[in-house]
Amino acid sequence: MWQRADVPAVGGPVDGRNLLVPTNDEGLPPETIDQSWLWIEYGGELLDADVDGQYELESQAGAGPPWVYVWVPNRRP
Repeated sequence: MWQRADVPAVGGPVDGRNLLVPTNDEGLPPETIDQSWLWIEYGGELLDADVDGQYELESQAGAGPPWVYVWVPNRRP
């Protein structure tokens, strides 16, 4: 069975929710969560949401947990 981490999301379309994400062999969650992952997990809930961006993983205490995903909108010229 895959290991998972429960990481809070700050900002963006799922602000305030915890994202249950898979971890790698070192126990780390993905560095980014993009709109493809969001559509798979949340589908129709996002129809009216702005998903033009991604969540980036930030550690709250050095290099390890606790982590948080912070929304970063795409920047267009």
